[in-house]
Amino acid sequence: IQFDDRHLRLDERSYLALDWDPEVKKRHFDDNSAEDCEKHESVEYKPQKKAFVKLKDCIELFTTKEKLGAEDPWYCPYCKKHQQATKKLDLWYLPPVLVVHLKRFSYSRYMRDKLDTLVDFPINDLDMLEFLINPNAGPSCYNLIAVSNHYGGMGGGHYTAFAKNKDDGKWYYFDDSSVSTASEEQIVSKAAYVLFYQRKDTISGTGYFALDRESTKGASAAVGIPIDSDEDCNENEQENDDIENENCMHTY
Repeated sequence: IQFDDRHLRLDERSYLALDWDPEVKKRHFDDNSAEDCEKHESVEYKPQKKAFVKLKDCIELFTTKEKLGAEDPWYCPYCKKHQQATKKLDLWYLPPVLVVHLKRFSYSRYMRDKLDTLVDFPINDLDMLEFLINPNAGPSCYNLIAVSNHYGGMGGGHYTAFAKNKDDGKWYYFDDSSVSTASEEQIVSKAAYVLFYQRKDTISGTGYFALDRESTKGASAAVGIPIDSDEDCNENEQENDDIENENCMHTY
C-alpha cells in the first residue's frame, strides 16, 4: 500500500490486515488508544441464523428471476451490445426420478466453506405443481426413495446413504460395508446432500419401469391374468407413434 494523498478504496469483498513487526509495534502502537474509538452499531450486529430452511423455499429461490452482475454482461444479438440482463430458470416437465442436489459448499474470492444449514425436505408427497409453467405437464407428486449424506468439511469427508427398499417398504442406512435398518425420523438431517425422489405414478406396481413390468408380468402369469405380448406392445407403440407424427407434422 502506498501511503500518499490518494484514498484507498476497498469493495465489500476486500479485507485489510496489518502484520506488525514486533519492535515497531512496541514503539508506535498503543493498545489503549486503539480501543478508544467510536464503534458503529453494525459492528455489534449479529444476524440471527435460521434454524432451518424448507426445500420448497430452495426450489422457489432456484426459479426466481436473477439480474446478472455488471461484471457478467450478456451480449444482445439485436442491439449488438453487452447488456446487464436478467435470467430465469423454469420447469417444463418433471422426470420420473427427480434428483435434488443441495448446495452444501460455498465458494468466494477469499474463502471456501461447508454449509451445514438444515434443509427440511418432505419424505412423502412433494408436490412440484406450483413450479411448473407447462399446464399439461402431467403428474407432479413425489415420494423420497434415497438420500446421500456428506459428513466433514472442505478438506475431506465421508459419505453415507439412506435408501428405501421397494419390496418391504423399509428404510435402510448404508455406511461403507455396513447396512442397518433406519427410521424416517433419522433421514432429515444437516448432512443431507443429494435427494432422490420418485414420481408417485411410477412407483412399484405401476409398470412404468422395465424391471417393474417384468415383475408385474411374472405376478400376472402366476394368477392367470392375460397380459400383452411384446409384439402387441410394439404394435400399440407404433400406432401411437403414427398418431403423434400426424399431429406433429407442422410442429417446429
